[in-house]
Amino acid sequence: MLQDIELLESGSILKGLRFPHKIKKVTQIVITAGQFSCLVDFRMWSLKAPAVALFLPGQVVESIDLDEDFSGFGMVVSQNFTDSLNLPVSLQERLFIKDTQFYSVSPEVIDVLTSVYRQVSSLMKQPDNPYREEIVKHLFSAHYYGLGYYMHGLQSQPSAMTAQQEKCERFMVLVAENFKTQRDIGFYADKLCVTSKYLSTMLKQETGMTALDWIEKHVVLYAKSCLSSTSMTIQEISDELDFPSQSVFGKYFKRVEGMSPKAYRQSLKSE
Repeated sequence: MLQDIELLESGSILKGLRFPHKIKKVTQIVITAGQFSCLVDFRMWSLKAPAVALFLPGQVVESIDLDEDFSGFGMVVSQNFTDSLNLPVSLQERLFIKDTQFYSVSPEVIDVLTSVYRQVSSLMKQPDNPYREEIVKHLFSAHYYGLGYYMHGLQSQPSAMTAQQEKCERFMVLVAENFKTQRDIGFYADKLCVTSKYLSTMLKQETGMTALDWIEKHVVLYAKSCLSSTSMTIQEISDELDFPSQSVFGKYFKRVEGMSPKAYRQSLKSE
């Protein structure tokens, strides 16, 4: 069971990561000093210490930046491990089902999280302790109950949005839900009750990218994640993204990315 837990120190948070990176396990990053910025599921987040970032399986991280003053740690656990804790469904929904959660927290919360991290780290180095697995499970259970309580009263980082920004946000949600089968701007414009031209103009003003840019970015980022993080064949990726053929998918990918899917996958092997 302890093999389902990975602890990350400040210097190893980015070690071995290749972007875009698809999150496979519940990943919590605690920022104790400096600033942490990332682009996840096409949203940019920036946190200043003290803060907590919680990434969930299935999300795609395109980039992570740590400033020179950054200090913190991470805890990564598998679905098998969280299942073994038998947490209430209501708590699991708050922690593990909602979208990525980024929170500013108090120094006291950081102290609690740091204490849990240190205790777990110490127990991981005690192979002769017959009770360490149960102790670690209880520590994580208490940790998640506490984190759920903190999150209940905290506000996510993004500030209040204008009506136009809210519409852009709705567009982003729609694209994230439908990009595998819907690449036509008209589909999203209809859902938002605006014209395709207005939608693209609005997005360009707010984000610097048009509706088509965002749709293509979602499709290609997902494809790149599959090419870099899975053993799926190019045909399987093409089918997953509902292209009529591998050839059409290849041309689409190359137009956006500047190289074919095969060339992209080969470029990763040479890094």
